[in-house]
Parts: sequence; C-alpha cells; structure tokens
Amino acid sequence: MTGSAELQGRRVLVVEDEFLVAMDVELMLRELGCEVLGPLADLASALQAARAETLDVALLDVNLAGEPVTTVAEALAERALPFVFCTGYRMENLPSRYPAAPILTKPFQIADLRSALQRALASGSSRS
Repeated sequence: MTGSAELQGRRVLVVEDEFLVAMDVELMLRELGCEVLGPLADLASALQAARAETLDVALLDVNLAGEPVTTVAEALAERALPFVFCTGYRMENLPSRYPAAPILTKPFQIADLRSALQRALASGSSRS
C-alpha cells in the first residue's frame, strides 16, 4: 500500500508509550509517505513537541504510562493543529472535550490510520 497525495510529506507527531505499537505505527506512517516525529513515550517530551515542533498532525495514545494525554491535546488545540486519538480503551474513557478528533481503536490497520489522518487534516480536528 502506498501513501496518498494528501499525506505525502506530512509531519506527524507520534505519542505512544508501547514500544511495539510505536514501531508499528511508525512503519505504517512511513509507508503512507509521512515524516515521523517521535515516537515519544512520555508526557513531558510529548508536551514539549506539541508546543514547539513544526508538524501537520499528531497521533496521540490516550494514556501514557497511566497519565492522560489531555495536556498534549490542549497544546495542539491552542496551535490549531489536528490530532487523532489512539486507544485500546472503551470509547467512554476518551476525552470528550475534542469530539471532532478521529479515534483509532487499537489494534488498527494502515487503511484505518490513513482514513483517520485524512479526516483530521480535512476537519482540523483540534478545533471544537
């Protein structure tokens, strides 16, 4: 599967604390033609990147080592940068403040990732 024109060269922040999941996501993003920032596994690094890095969209694991990723989502929203939530949890455990942000349920396939990123970029999912 090759990348779509919409995603080619897009800089994607990956915030994921599970090593194998992070590596799998990174490989999928590269296959889609994206440039990957990260993966970042801790809240402090993710927050710093969300506030300062040049990026197009972010992929956020909802829970980083027991900490909610909400502060990272807030930092991205302040910069009007779209993001996608990734979770292995039930939907009711997700932050409700960003209803427009696409949600990927783990495990997911590359087609699901592509679709979620395209939706986020098209809608500016951080704006709610």
